[in-house]
Amino acid sequence: MGNNDQVSSIVKSIKMGSVPFSVLIFLTFTRTTSINYLITYRYHFSSSHSLQITPIARPHNLTLSMSSSTTQTKTVLILGATGKQGGAVINNLLASSIDFDIIAVTRDTSSTTARKLASRGVTVIAGNLSDPASIFARAGRPIWGVFGVQVNSGAEEQQGRTLVDAAVSHGVRHFVYSSGDRGGPEESAVNPTGVQNFAAKYHIEKHLEARAAFSAQGMTYTVLRPVTFFENLTTDRHGLGFARMWEQLGDKKLQLVSTADIGWFAAQSFLGPEDPRYRNAALTLVGDELTQPEGDAIFTKIVGRAMPMAPCVVGSVVKWVFKDTAGDMFAWFKEHGYGGSVSECRSIYPKMQDFRAWMEENKGLWVKAEN
Repeated sequence: MGNNDQVSSIVKSIKMGSVPFSVLIFLTFTRTTSINYLITYRYHFSSSHSLQITPIARPHNLTLSMSSSTTQTKTVLILGATGKQGGAVINNLLASSIDFDIIAVTRDTSSTTARKLASRGVTVIAGNLSDPASIFARAGRPIWGVFGVQVNSGAEEQQGRTLVDAAVSHGVRHFVYSSGDRGGPEESAVNPTGVQNFAAKYHIEKHLEARAAFSAQGMTYTVLRPVTFFENLTTDRHGLGFARMWEQLGDKKLQLVSTADIGWFAAQSFLGPEDPRYRNAALTLVGDELTQPEGDAIFTKIVGRAMPMAPCVVGSVVKWVFKDTAGDMFAWFKEHGYGGSVSECRSIYPKMQDFRAWMEENKGLWVKAEN
């Protein structure tokens, strides 16, 4: 139907009354979600019932900013909402200029973190990844977007697959999956590696790609592939063990990233799902790469003492006892390693944290531990 036919059709549907009035009708013609042009007509109904159609404007390449009052609020379901990554996604969405309806999924809705989320206007529901269909049922309304993340475990792949299936069957339009890098963009796309949890993420990615491609709603997706988290460095025994195993890599640099920055990229994907950087795309996320001695020099300068580590034998025993997880992973770090680009990530997000910035922000953890 041409533009004039559209106008005539609209005019015929209007019943003219006896009181003079004017009506503005806006006709928009769109391709996907980008507005290409707008035609505005003014209809003037006089007391004699005559009709004048006057073109007001026909701007080209017009970009419209739609306010939340004229568009439907998008509901986003955040898995792992009380964890580091899910919490970071929520923080970034709440800080954005777009009003999202956020549903946070957690196993314990009575936890301190869950209650804090609720106090910020976030809907908090109980849910378990072993039964994703029940999560959508508890949400009680249509879900536009999903942020999916799983804990490294033997059930990880199954949980990831069933979450994708549930999202497709419930009409989700955009899915953000937090996976993991496996040697850079090209290598990650084809190599599951011999590391158990890396392979699980690879298979979830492929399942997501396939289900999205044939989904009735045309679901789009973004795969985020972060490297090792700065947050693995903690004051407890796990953090001490991580520091020692990092040190045992010798002169091999380890790539690291802040979970806060993962949340930033996830939020950007929800804010701009049609952006070619995020639409049906995968991004390796890295904020820094350094050896443990290089990291220790930064740590010492900021905290005032050397980075605490578990005894050398502890690191070796952990890798032997947990060969299928920590052991295989650190062996892969040593032999292969991540393949992200710090400069590329920072070209998208200039404020992405390096290790120094992350330590400055979190140095209080070690000051508290010392006291």
